[in-house]
Amino acid sequence: MNRRATIGLAAVALLISAGPPSPAVPQTALRSVEVDGTAFRITLADGHVLGQDELPGVRLMIGDGSGRQRAIRIDAVERDPRDPDAEIMLYSLSEQDAASGEWRDLCEPDPHGRRLGFPLAGGFTGDGRHIEMSGRFLITCTGGAEGKCVRFGYKPWRRGPDGVSLAPYYQTCVRLVRADYCGDGIGHTRNGTPIDLFDTIGIQSDEVAPGMTFEAAWGPDGAVCVRRTRLKAVLDPAALVQQCPHLAGNVGETCDEATPALLFNRSFAR
Repeated sequence: MNRRATIGLAAVALLISAGPPSPAVPQTALRSVEVDGTAFRITLADGHVLGQDELPGVRLMIGDGSGRQRAIRIDAVERDPRDPDAEIMLYSLSEQDAASGEWRDLCEPDPHGRRLGFPLAGGFTGDGRHIEMSGRFLITCTGGAEGKCVRFGYKPWRRGPDGVSLAPYYQTCVRLVRADYCGDGIGHTRNGTPIDLFDTIGIQSDEVAPGMTFEAAWGPDGAVCVRRTRLKAVLDPAALVQQCPHLAGNVGETCDEATPALLFNRSFAR
């Protein structure tokens, strides 16, 4: 689950109930479930908005778009220690197995071994586009591209240092992390493959990583140009051009940091 957004969810759940460690919040109908950045904003029927410290133990019965209801439990809440703005909220989440009733971690371990996730407004289309969807949000895990890119600083609800919207940078980052060269939602990497990414707007600085060489320049629709593919065993340059005809003439040594693009990355040549 940690490689893609875990669930596309309706933003209004049917009911909310709480068990330990929040026994003070009784089972009750709710007015709404909204997302502010990466934070759940849960309003009860009586108008009370639950504070983040009241959320552990809360269970949400949420539609996943297929007509099925899924039971999600918030087990713990913390602020992301890596976020200089202290606005990213991270949640330990569990999902209840419909057959056994057992609660299991929703997220697989991220690169730091932690099982964390958070909600994000909108949704992703089949070809990997992040779009606004009224009354909808998704849950992503910190090990997935969608979660990593928020934590890299490309918060789609924010503006960058120069005042430009970070939404296209977020979209670009998801393409980059997944090696979605064609911009069709198909990734060409393997979980755990290291990369180094940077931009020209001051979010991620250009610091050469030892042993890594330039891979590609990126935009919201995929790669703008590709010097080499990340993993030749997954996708070699010849197959890249076949799969992404628009990149013909933009593959090879002419692709470098001077190419007009939103993001750039380096990786180990493999």
